[in-house]
Formats: sequence, C-alpha cells, structure tokens
Amino acid sequence: MRGRNFICGAILALGISLLLVGGASPVHAQRQCVTFGQARKLGLFARFDLRPAAMVKNNVEIRTGGKVVSFLVCRSRSGPVYQLTVVRPNGGVKNVTVPAN
Repeated sequence: MRGRNFICGAILALGISLLLVGGASPVHAQRQCVTFGQARKLGLFARFDLRPAAMVKNNVEIRTGGKVVSFLVCRSRSGPVYQLTVVRPNGGVKNVTVPAN
C-alpha cells in the first residue's frame, strides 16, 4: 500500500510540474489548479520561484477588506497564478486572480 501511495504521489507531482511549466496543454482553456496544501507538499513554491503565499493572501485581504477562504495555485496561459476566493464583510464572494511570480 505504501509503494502505491508513493507512485501515485510521484505521478501527481510530475503532472503538476508539467502543467506549471507548460508541458501539457490545457483542456478547453480551463485553468488547472492545485490547493495551497498540495502545492506546498509538491514543493511548487520553491521550484517555480512563486511569490510567498502569505504575502499575497494578506495583500488581497487588505485590498478587498475581506477574508480569503480558498487559495489555489493554477496554470494559466500567462504562467502560474494564484486564484483566491474572498468573502467580503457584506457576505459577498469575490474571486481574485494574482500572478504567482
């Protein structure tokens, strides 16, 4: 079972790496994303020299006046981006996309 988990993790890491460096084409021009936790486990922040997530989160919260409730690392045509979901003080939800590097 442990060997299977290792192989699945390795395949996932390879796939994410290919997505972020452009080795795989996007499906129907949709962004392909991983969660903050997955990106951290895979070492994507250091590997792709991404801006510190905490700094981006804080800046978005200050700029929007809301609270970040979702943080994704995504591949877009222009390169890696952070996609954050923010709940504003009035209860409204806003999606914010920020360049990751």
